[in-house]
Amino acid sequence: MSLPTVDLSQFGADRVRAAVQAAVEHASAGALPSKALLHHGAEATLRSEDPEASTYFVSILELAYLVASADGLADEERHTLADLLERLTGKAVEHEALDLHFRDLAEAVEMLGRRERLRRAAEDFGDSTRQHEALGFAAVVALADGRLAEPENAALSELGGHFGFSPDETANVVGAIVERVRAELGAKS
Repeated sequence: MSLPTVDLSQFGADRVRAAVQAAVEHASAGALPSKALLHHGAEATLRSEDPEASTYFVSILELAYLVASADGLADEERHTLADLLERLTGKAVEHEALDLHFRDLAEAVEMLGRRERLRRAAEDFGDSTRQHEALGFAAVVALADGRLAEPENAALSELGGHFGFSPDETANVVGAIVERVRAELGAKS
């Protein structure tokens, strides 16, 4: 089973971003991280508290960035991604800090390569539920620009492989996320 190439651009950028945010807010446990979990992780990172929550948050952000930027990330896309994540964390992390973090990640990718960064960040997720959340979150963030293209799908497949998921399991996780976003778009028609 292969991953779907998706184009939701006909709905417009604002509607797609709103649907992605709603998908995270309305997600069932284990499919995506809850907004509360993201907020707690962001707070833990800022306050240097709860190392487990902080590692989860930093690593899930890195995985989302690595997948979303697999097809290139223009300044506007990085800005949009930072805005989305600022809202998903309940503004626990400011837009400017996220934008700077993504620039730092871009430099790290230049030095170590995307595959190595993806492998290293994936190692922070040992629990199956957290792995599913991380894969789903990477997929939903990659879809925030309205498209899920082949380079992003390749990165999602690689991430699923790092988690020990079969191609079918990876496709099921990503497919469920795509359907969740489509459902949110349908609810706004």
